[in-house]
Amino acid sequence: MSLFITLSTVLFLALIGYHLVYGSPGGRFHLSGAAFLLVGYLLGPDLLGILDEKTATELYPLSGLVTGWVGLMYGLQLDLPFMKRLTPPFMLAVFLDTGMTLLLFFAMSLALFPLLGSGYSLSLALVTAATAACSSQAALVMASPGLKPTRAVTALMRIATAGSLLSLGVFAAAFFFSAPNPSSDRLSMTIQTDLPMVLMSTAVLVVLYTLFFSERRSREELILIVTGMVVLTSGLAATHHFSPLLANGITGFFLGNTTRYRDRILSMVIILEKPLYLLLLILLGARAIPFSQGLLLTAALYLLLRTMAKLGGGCLISLFHTDVTMPRNAGTGLMEQGGLALALCFDAQHAFADPITHNLVTAILLATLASDLTGRLTWGELIPKRENMP
Repeated sequence: MSLFITLSTVLFLALIGYHLVYGSPGGRFHLSGAAFLLVGYLLGPDLLGILDEKTATELYPLSGLVTGWVGLMYGLQLDLPFMKRLTPPFMLAVFLDTGMTLLLFFAMSLALFPLLGSGYSLSLALVTAATAACSSQAALVMASPGLKPTRAVTALMRIATAGSLLSLGVFAAAFFFSAPNPSSDRLSMTIQTDLPMVLMSTAVLVVLYTLFFSERRSREELILIVTGMVVLTSGLAATHHFSPLLANGITGFFLGNTTRYRDRILSMVIILEKPLYLLLLILLGARAIPFSQGLLLTAALYLLLRTMAKLGGGCLISLFHTDVTMPRNAGTGLMEQGGLALALCFDAQHAFADPITHNLVTAILLATLASDLTGRLTWGELIPKRENMP
């Protein structure tokens, strides 16, 4: 099938899905997005074959736009006022939640991946840890539309944002040890990413984008500039074997703190956030593999370990003296993963192309669907009832 027809089909489904989900008044978007993952799987090579591996490679600019958009939006949120709120007591709460998950998953993954055969064992251990540690800051708000978040919910949102910063740091480390490890030495490390070139290219792009935003632009011009900016940054990052998500996150951080148009840029990014998220789900579903017993066991193990880590982290936060006061079951509010975790998975599929990578990402998708569902059933007490609101 021609690339034009494939691209048109995917974009049409994403836009139709967007209007179906968001078009009805009062409609609520469920972050799991199971229907769109299934649509992607339907279009994938195992069924209709519209989004096969060759076509997915040719659509890489679109893939870079999707993950880069997520990175840019996250980077723009890390403005200086937010960074100043990351006091040492608050960072202790972040480390108790995110740090525990990172250490647990890195140790378990590093021990188990070599048993599956030679491959990117060290890099995938870092990717798995980074993905598992991510929590969705928007999930709590979406679970209670129209309600004023409690202090505990607001604290959880801040922990999720700061914790994702640690996750992105661990994810970045995966690109420096990304050569497939020989089976005889699973800890061999070969730096693949050209770090000086990545940093120099990013700095040049930030200066270039700052010049573009130095004058007042119309809304249409801003959308065009931001879209081209994300695609260009993603392409240069991929050329140097680096993550489009991380490159755009770094760009968003510097733009958000150096230009007076931060709020306008962020508003432009939010406009396309939802349709691009649905597109991400479709592209992820197309790369999923058929179910198997091993796949289900991996998903169950991932979900079990992550549940233990998040619930344990929430309990520890309530016991230790930090800037946040939360109940012991606060970890349930950090169960959902959201777009950043899925973007990490999508980035890893392209950077570490390996059968183990596709198996791992599919297992994470299954576990994410399950954790999203159980999270909605267990965190209700963290959100006040409508009748109790003033």
